[in-house]
Order: sequence, then C-alpha cells, then structure tokens
Amino acid sequence: MQNDMMSAIRAVVAEEVGKTLGRQVELLEQIAQYLGVPTASRVEVVPAPRRAPPASARRRQETAKPAAKKRGRPRKAANEAPVEGTDEPSASPFKVGQEVRYKQGRGTFPSVVKAIDTKAGTLTLERQSDGKQVERPYAKVEVA
Repeated sequence: MQNDMMSAIRAVVAEEVGKTLGRQVELLEQIAQYLGVPTASRVEVVPAPRRAPPASARRRQETAKPAAKKRGRPRKAANEAPVEGTDEPSASPFKVGQEVRYKQGRGTFPSVVKAIDTKAGTLTLERQSDGKQVERPYAKVEVA
C-alpha cells in the first residue's frame, strides 16, 4: 500500500515538473546523456545502500592515544589538590586564611588565601565578592 502511494506521488511530481520546466527537462536529459548519467526513462528505483561510518571516524577510534602536549604548563589532575598546612612559613610570604588583594587586568580584588603551592610559586585565592577561586603568582598578590 505504501509502495503504491509512493509511486503515485512520484508520478504526480514528475507530471508537475514536466509541466513547469518543459524545455529545461529536455535539455537536462540531453546533458545527462552526454555525461553518461542515466535519465528518467532509464532510471530504476534502487534502495540506497547502508552507509558505513566515515573513514576518519574509524581512524579516530583506532588511535586511542592522545597527542602529546608540547608547550605550556601541564594541567593539575583533580586528585592532586594542594595540601594545606604543610608549607613551611619561611618558604611562602603568605599563610592559608590570610586576607590579600590580587591584581588582574586593571583592577585589584580583595580575597582570601585558600591554598599555597610553593614549588610553582602560586596561591589559590577565593574572591570575596563572588567566591570565585583563582590561581595567582606571588608577584601579583599583596597583603591587604
């Protein structure tokens, strides 16, 4: 039943296209014959083959190793949280819980020291205005 409906729709569409385009259809058929493309009179309805995934997707699945990062500082893993209270007082000019101001762009923001990374020379600060945590080097931070 559905097949009959599809063939009826195709016949109506072909008739309307023939009425509307007229001479253009004849020209298109001549061009198709010249190029060796089958025309409407020789076309048979063939179901489309199942499409395989693109070759690029297959290649991505086969190569599972990530590309090595060549520049910049590597990101910290989530499980490598800085340990509070283990820093020596002489190694850092700041202490956890100390109120400080840090520079970013043209402004300075009041904040509180949450963690200290003496190896990298950075502080993890929590902004007092909105609670956002940022990481700043010692040079950009001053005592409040």
